[in-house]
Amino acid sequence: MLAALAISRGTPPPILQHHPELLIVFMVAWFFFLLTVITFLISRLSGWALLTKRFRTEGDFFGTTWSWQKGRFRGWCNYNNCLRVGTDTQSLYLAVNKPFGMFHSPLLIPWTEIEVQPGKILFGFGDTALLRLGREERIGLRIYGRLVDRLRQASGPAWPNYQAEQMLAQMKGGE
Repeated sequence: MLAALAISRGTPPPILQHHPELLIVFMVAWFFFLLTVITFLISRLSGWALLTKRFRTEGDFFGTTWSWQKGRFRGWCNYNNCLRVGTDTQSLYLAVNKPFGMFHSPLLIPWTEIEVQPGKILFGFGDTALLRLGREERIGLRIYGRLVDRLRQASGPAWPNYQAEQMLAQMKGGE
């Protein structure tokens, strides 16, 4: 606090007068401290840490993946352009890109543990889906646009609403 006060008055503290590189070291350390605290809090508030208890994965994921995706956990915890999302016919894969992935172990959640509630945004022009992750945890993940379609297509019949959507498409096609 005294260092900040001295710098704001135009006179750096004596240690910085003799070693100005310490300011850079302090700033870098402060950045990493904040990054660590923020990612820890977000992992807890979003529900990611809760999902990690049952769905943590260590191995590589060999299904189809998309990097730099966005999603919203629990309705308000945004993961904007930092998610890596993948799928195959068995499970949904979720990971957070570095450096934001601290306290966010990759997740592999079987489709049998996921409920999907489709929806529309932007006056019905855009797709959205609310994924309820984990039968016990029921952590909400809202995804948007092309990612919804990509997951639906790549997961095939494992997609939780596959049969209902197929029947709806047949009914619309028969009209």
